[in-house]
Amino acid sequence: MRLPHRIHRTINSLRFKFVPTDEIITRIKIGDSEGAKHALIEILRERLAHQDGSLHGVDWSLLEVSNIMLASSKMPSAQFHGAKLAGAYFGYCELRGANFERSDLREANLRDADLAVANFAGANLSGANFARANLQGCSFQAADLSDANLWGADLRGANFADAKLANCCLTAALVNELTGLPDSVDIEKTGAEFSRY
Repeated sequence: MRLPHRIHRTINSLRFKFVPTDEIITRIKIGDSEGAKHALIEILRERLAHQDGSLHGVDWSLLEVSNIMLASSKMPSAQFHGAKLAGAYFGYCELRGANFERSDLREANLRDADLAVANFAGANLSGANFARANLQGCSFQAADLSDANLWGADLRGANFADAKLANCCLTAALVNELTGLPDSVDIEKTGAEFSRY
């Protein structure tokens, strides 16, 4: 995807001068086009690769960009409230305590991510991939997990009250007595594994 020359020049200049991370994130949130947002995200990722790689508590609330690539990023306690991130790739990310309340993560890939105690209440997670993700203590209250893949995920202590789990894969997922699955879900039939801990 080619960017208009003026936008390309402006974005490219950010690579060579210091602009605070918060300012880059603000530019991503108000960016004119998907291409500009993706280019800014790449600059942010390059910067993280040369620093400690952490975006602790970063505020991505209401961000609208599809197919965002943030693999292996460290974003504990990040705010994604109401963000529209269909097709996002968060594989192998550290997102402990992140807030995805009412976000749109349809078809997102969060495989092997550490999402312990994250909040997904009211989120659209249909078709999302959480394979082998750490979802201990997460809230999925009233979330749509239709066709989601939770294969091998750690669901101990997760709350699925009023969540939609139609065609959701729970094979090899780890659950315990604190996992709040709807009464309609038969643990034995799902292939999930029960842990005493």
